[in-house]
Amino acid sequence: MMILLLFLSHKLVAQDGPTAGSALRSLSGVDMITGKVIDVVFKESKDYTLFHFWSSQSDSCLTDFPRFTALVKQYDRKLTVYGFPYETKQQITAAKAVVAKYKLNWSHLLQYKQADRQGAAVIDVLQINMFPTYMLLDKEGMILVRSNFLEDVEVVLKRLE
Repeated sequence: MMILLLFLSHKLVAQDGPTAGSALRSLSGVDMITGKVIDVVFKESKDYTLFHFWSSQSDSCLTDFPRFTALVKQYDRKLTVYGFPYETKQQITAAKAVVAKYKLNWSHLLQYKQADRQGAAVIDVLQINMFPTYMLLDKEGMILVRSNFLEDVEVVLKRLE
């Protein structure tokens, strides 16, 4: 088993929830665009699965989208990508416009944002508190990196080549 050491040049942010080294089980959700139920099964994915937790209301997310889509394109053969937009019902139209604008051509499992933060099952369970958040997982569901910085995902993907 390979152990990756990641030296970060930016300020570390304390995170709750599962981090690198934790394993996730399969999960499912409803795709925001198609309305279909999507089952995320790591063993049936490409080499790695990348979760992208985002919001159409987050400037940081909107700023990262061009670099994020370039990264996904670069590692297309190795990555299965799932987006997790965190939106109120009123923001769904804006989130769909973001998907179209940036050509985010993968499943987006909608996470309903409510005043008490209940109802966003995946975000609640994984304790996602900042957007964007990225999680790179292997075929066993093991988290290789969890970060709010796309650069951290890039570093790990380069080391895995």
